Amino acid sequence: MKNLKIKHKILLLTVLPLTITLVALLFISIAQIRSLGEAEIVQVRQTMMEAKKESLKNYLAIVKTSILPIIKSDQPEDVVRQKVDAVLRSIRYGSNNGYIFAIAYDGITQVQPIKISLEGKNTLELEDENGVRFIEELIRAARNGSGYVEYMWRKPSIEQSAPKLAYAVDLPEFNWILGTGFYIDDIDLVIERRQREIDDKVKATTILSLVVGLVILLVIIAVNLWISNRALVKPIRELSESARQMSLGKMDTEINVESNDEIGELADAVKRMQKSLLVIFKKLKQK
Repeated sequence: MKNLKIKHKILLLTVLPLTITLVALLFISIAQIRSLGEAEIVQVRQTMMEAKKESLKNYLAIVKTSILPIIKSDQPEDVVRQKVDAVLRSIRYGSNNGYIFAIAYDGITQVQPIKISLEGKNTLELEDENGVRFIEELIRAARNGSGYVEYMWRKPSIEQSAPKLAYAVDLPEFNWILGTGFYIDDIDLVIERRQREIDDKVKATTILSLVVGLVILLVIIAVNLWISNRALVKPIRELSESARQMSLGKMDTEINVESNDEIGELADAVKRMQKSLLVIFKKLKQK
């Protein structure tokens, strides 16, 4: 610091705090954008998930409403089961991708219109890649009234595992549970798209802030240099030159620095010193 010129010291004292402030504001802005974005993502996910849960619940409510008259009819039990079986197999929704399945309390699959090979088999211990025994959990949830289970399952359209949401209700007349479900990877796609939008916004904000900050710094540096040269450096140089001239014996050097600050006080002190030296030199000459 001691080797820096005064204008550079002033510039440093001005620019450094401003730079720190601008950087701090930039980080705060980015943090706020990310925080709001994350809160929005949580809200979007929750809203979409609630909508899907409500849809599954409505589908099974309609199914139960359609088969209850058959169950409560006076027809023989085997006839009732055949008719209920036929109704369940005929139901499709969601561009024919949605279907209804039925599983007995002991885990034996009763109705599985998409993968008929599972019918008659015990799927109680069936689990996904994360170890979720979703059939067991669906039976437990249904026997408690109803419930949802999330798990990973192979999605034919993409030929890989995708998150799936299933909903099951109890059918105590047959000791069955009725269930249905659909893939919810579209939620992740929406979230990923929104996350990219947030990242783009952060990037744009960062670039804009840096450009604006750089422009502000350049303007401040230019103004600072102009003011320091005009108000500080120039008068100090003039006083320095006046003092140098006086040191060479030129006591008639004119001091034109006029200011109401410390530089002005210094100029007055130099003028008083000049007058004192003139008096001393005159007395010396008279001797």
